[in-house]
Amino acid sequence: MSIVIDNLKEAINGENNAKIKYELFSENAIKESLNEVAHLFRATSFAESIHIKNHFKALSVITNSTNNFKEIGIPDQEMLKNKVKDTLSNLQNAINGELYETKVMYKKFKKNAISQGNYIAELSFSLARDAERIHAKLFSLYLKLLKKGQSIKSKRIYVCQICGNIEFGNLPEKCPICDHNQTFFKEII
Repeated sequence: MSIVIDNLKEAINGENNAKIKYELFSENAIKESLNEVAHLFRATSFAESIHIKNHFKALSVITNSTNNFKEIGIPDQEMLKNKVKDTLSNLQNAINGELYETKVMYKKFKKNAISQGNYIAELSFSLARDAERIHAKLFSLYLKLLKKGQSIKSKRIYVCQICGNIEFGNLPEKCPICDHNQTFFKEII
């Protein structure tokens, strides 16, 4: 079971770093007058906070503790500030991070949770992994548009407060990741 606990702690730390990094990337995009990219970074930062919350809940259930776990996930602000580059580079950094989480980290963590029979951790890892896949696709779309010199049109952006899925424009009847209805989505301004 300790491997699953370690995996949850690592996931919380990684998601917390991503959350702060995306906030910094958003601020930088605003400075570059790329407000729609900033909007996506803000939405994704919020989505990462959903993953953190889910991982903390799973950790609390597994350890049968409501401890705050304050020692987990404290980001190194200076290290994260040093990762901020131009917005094109920041988008590529975000894509790389999301793909790592999707293809390597959460894949391994989910496998560990299944082997330990820990289905609450498996669910938390699965929801995050599926949402991260969407995040990578959205960052890739924005990077492609910017590289082509195309403008990014203003869109309403919503985040599912259960799994961290991001949707543009009109909401689906149900979240394609966690199957919760529209009322669980929050619009990110």
